[in-house]
Amino acid sequence: MLIVTSQQMKTIEANALNYSLSYERLMENAGSAAAAVIRRTMEVDGRFATIFCGRGNNGGDGFVVARKLCEAGANVAVVLTDGEPRTEEAKAMLRLIGVMEVAVVEYGDDPQYLAERLAETDLLVDAVYGTGFHGELDERHRDICRLINGVEVETFALDIPSGVSANSGFADACAVRADVTIVFDSDKPASVMPCAQKYCGKVVVADIGIPPEAHADIISNYTLVDGGFVFDRLPMRMRESHKGDYGRLLNIAGSQKYMGAATLSSLAALRAGAGYVTLASTKEVCRTTLPMLLEAVMLPLRQTPDGSISAQSIDEILAAVPKSDAVLIGNGIGTGEDACRIVYEVIRAAKCPLIIDADGINVVSRNIDILKEANCKIVLTPHIGELSRLTTLPIPQLKQDITGCGLNFAKEYGVTVVLKDAYTCTVTAAGHVYINTTGNAGLARAGSGDVLAGLIGAFAAQGREPELAAACGVWLHGMAGDYAAEEFSQYGMLPRDVIDMLPRVFCDHER
Repeated sequence: MLIVTSQQMKTIEANALNYSLSYERLMENAGSAAAAVIRRTMEVDGRFATIFCGRGNNGGDGFVVARKLCEAGANVAVVLTDGEPRTEEAKAMLRLIGVMEVAVVEYGDDPQYLAERLAETDLLVDAVYGTGFHGELDERHRDICRLINGVEVETFALDIPSGVSANSGFADACAVRADVTIVFDSDKPASVMPCAQKYCGKVVVADIGIPPEAHADIISNYTLVDGGFVFDRLPMRMRESHKGDYGRLLNIAGSQKYMGAATLSSLAALRAGAGYVTLASTKEVCRTTLPMLLEAVMLPLRQTPDGSISAQSIDEILAAVPKSDAVLIGNGIGTGEDACRIVYEVIRAAKCPLIIDADGINVVSRNIDILKEANCKIVLTPHIGELSRLTTLPIPQLKQDITGCGLNFAKEYGVTVVLKDAYTCTVTAAGHVYINTTGNAGLARAGSGDVLAGLIGAFAAQGREPELAAACGVWLHGMAGDYAAEEFSQYGMLPRDVIDMLPRVFCDHER
């Protein structure tokens, strides 16, 4: 599956011109392919089809659809949402339908006709924006999208529903909600992102005649993570192996207030196959959690008056770091001065992969340049509030393009970032995006992040590249969450249930 940005798609189209194609030919191919998808989906002969067309090439594609559906016997009307088209190719396609029995009206010129037309329409086509949309809709186009959404008939979007950003998946609240989105040539990020699924509906990728050679210099930075991707990277355990072959994870976690964070993250790491898991925490946390973590190694440390790990134990922590294959830090450690010193010293000292979660992220956000002092690969796992503190960007701005904002941060500081939101994705310093497809709303509760952090730490300790450990951890966390929801319901499931479901996921994939 090739996933390309809107900018890369323009490059592919430009490359296609070297292979006896023209932009007008590509438009004809795109509209014809879309009309064929519509005809395979429903009978169009004698049906009323209304096509909303914008001023750009997406509107030109819509004119071709109008012509092809009319030739197939449909009663077709075209609504020009923004007046006459601005590209020569789209103008040519509009002229072709001018000699056919196709009604062409401008939006706003005759509201009564449009209302009557929509009342008898059997199918709608959205060809207003396509991949050209970004930001937010203006009020005029919100009204158009509301109008389209208010007609309860099969709705087809060309390339991307209007109001949805092709690259980020961000959707305006009034964006078109299509039943079928017909994507041209290659998937766009939004067409595979779960956050845009309710707008895209069923996605069909249509061949528009661009030869493979036109894609030769296109490097996709997007990967859709699925079970095949994950288990190709989590090999079968060899019979001739021992616990040392499966990594040592040092988990610096917990405090008197957050003992559960230490328990959940450590137990998740054990369930994910780590050979050794050492919990470095206060003596009270180690003693209390031991009955639930019989397989873990305990590193009892001194504590502060408020029950957090004391910085007086920094030498013991730093002595354990070089003996580890990965370090996880931050789950429930607090954000006081002692926690700050411990996190900063571990960042400076670690040579192995370092996963920073929860309180560790909040500590880092106070001294963001500490990341530039690291000599190891770092994975940060912020939810959107923590990402706001890391980037100093307001949450509403992050929500408009959380992937893009995360990528900018990852590139600036040379880290991998797991962007935890309703739909989680992983972004890297090299600009790669791993799109996750698992998980449900039952994971939206305290403790879920601790489980995820433990999974990522375990896979990193077992030798997976940190970005792959993160992408695989996110998928498995979501899949185990889906199993838990089926067993206990989204209301009733708990993070501990997610851990308990991990063996079932592994068994079902023969691991």
